Amino acid sequence: MTMIRTGTLALVALLGLSPALTASPAALPVVQEGMAMGNNDPRKATTIQTTSAKLGNVADAVTVRYLNLPWGAQTFGYIENGGNQFYSMRTWPVAHLTLKARAKFFGRDFEPGDYVLTIVPKGLAPRMGMQVRSFQPSGDSGTFLVPGNVFTETPNGPIVASRPVEFKPGAPQSDAMRISLVSKKNMVEMTINYGDRSFSEKLTMVK
Repeated sequence: MTMIRTGTLALVALLGLSPALTASPAALPVVQEGMAMGNNDPRKATTIQTTSAKLGNVADAVTVRYLNLPWGAQTFGYIENGGNQFYSMRTWPVAHLTLKARAKFFGRDFEPGDYVLTIVPKGLAPRMGMQVRSFQPSGDSGTFLVPGNVFTETPNGPIVASRPVEFKPGAPQSDAMRISLVSKKNMVEMTINYGDRSFSEKLTMVK
């Protein structure tokens, strides 16, 4: 799979800018990675968010790091429904999950460690889905996420779980992607929210 490191493609894709800009990748101006950001550059608002929750008796057993991406509904529609040669033909890593305790997630038993939650668009699969990959963080930051980089590559690592997912309407409105963790006895409920839609999955303690 080919990954692209530079370009306004990512910025337009995930920020939901003018539909005229999202119509064709060929029509987009080029913005080089590392270019100085102006005062009004929306990438400045894209930062790494962190949320943690207790699982059983283990404090901060579940930690999720993610970028507060201002996703556009039109672009996410390409990921959800396919039909676009660019947005439907690459994976989208959205969160870095760290477990300090064993947990059941996506129907599988997970050992403590680091995992990447990746959305797989319809186009690479019959339906939009989510993969969970095990990976080894590298570098000083300890994560694959980079503030201001709205076109993060999917880290290499084995796929340990995968299944179709659906973001359902009816969630509280959010201008940027938000992930919440709520502890409930021996379980943590994770919710990914963008716009007025959300997807939830439970992590349960494994003894």
